[in-house]
Amino acid sequence: MATSRAAKTPSSPHGTQAWLAVVRAYNLCDAVMTARMAELGVRIAEHEVLANLATAPGITQQQLAARCFVAKSGISMLLAQMESRGWVRREADAADARIKRLHLTADGQALAQQTLAAQADVVRAMVAGSSDAELDQVRDSMQRVSQRLEALRAADALSRASAPRSRAGRPARRG
Repeated sequence: MATSRAAKTPSSPHGTQAWLAVVRAYNLCDAVMTARMAELGVRIAEHEVLANLATAPGITQQQLAARCFVAKSGISMLLAQMESRGWVRREADAADARIKRLHLTADGQALAQQTLAAQADVVRAMVAGSSDAELDQVRDSMQRVSQRLEALRAADALSRASAPRSRAGRPARRG
C-alpha cells in the first residue's frame, strides 16, 4: 500500500509555515537589497545609516544604533569608515559639546538618494498586486508579532539577569 508523502511528514506546530514564509521573504529581500546596494558600492549597514541620516539628520550615535538594531560600538566603527569616505560628518551639539550630532555630507546625501530609490524599487516589487487591505493586514500582524517578541526579549533578559551565575568553567576544589 502506497502512502502519500504528506502522511510521512510529521505535522508542524501551528504557525511554523507562516513563520517560514516570513523568514523566506526576509532572506530574499535581503539578498535582492544586498545585490542592489553592491551595484552602488554600498553595504546594507551603510545603506541603513544613509537612510536614517537622510530622514533624521542630527540624530546621535546612540539613537542611530537603536534605529539600526546594533550596538553603539558597531555603529562607531561603521561611522568612522563612512566618515573617511566623505559620506558622514559628526558635529558637536550646540547645548552639550560631548554629544555628537550626525549628518550626511553632500556626497552622502546624493548616495542616500540613490540607495533609497533602490530600496523603493524593491518595496514596490514586493507589494505589487497587493491591495491596501492586504498590506494593512500584514502591517498589523507584524506589529503584533513584534510587540510579542519585544515582550519575550524583555522577559528573557530579566530572567538572565535574575538567574544565579554559573560556576561552569571553574575548576573543582579538591581537598
